[in-house]
Amino acid sequence: MKIQIKIINSNELHDIRSKVLRNGLDPQMCTFEGDTRTNSIHVGAFIENKIVGGVSLIKNNCKINDERECFQLRGLCVYDMYQNSGIGTKIISKIENIISEKKSKYIWMNARQSAVKFYLNLGYINSNKTKIIGNIGLHYMLFKYL
Repeated sequence: MKIQIKIINSNELHDIRSKVLRNGLDPQMCTFEGDTRTNSIHVGAFIENKIVGGVSLIKNNCKINDERECFQLRGLCVYDMYQNSGIGTKIISKIENIISEKKSKYIWMNARQSAVKFYLNLGYINSNKTKIIGNIGLHYMLFKYL
């Protein structure tokens, strides 16, 4: 299975965000604040030219750790049938390289409780600060210095 990871437009993520992260919500409602900023970066994972995963990076200061000039990871998702095949790890590796090339040294996110172990295995640190996000549920603020 050949996986291609590439930079894409945010609207290419709406359908997969809808299906994986938002329980089938209208894809047009699956935008994130900051998606269309010129300094936002969106990455997709493709198999045979079909998107199977993706993530967005929004340049966003981290108020909890008082970090500036950093990126917030938003909406990492991989279709169920492709999970546990290394695609999420490849996406994270790609975005960490992109961030490092931009001379940023810090990445943070609000991760779903079910995803915390995945990020911890990739060297992210759990701040143990939590919040409930809408009807999605409990999230933990995680971060990593690159």
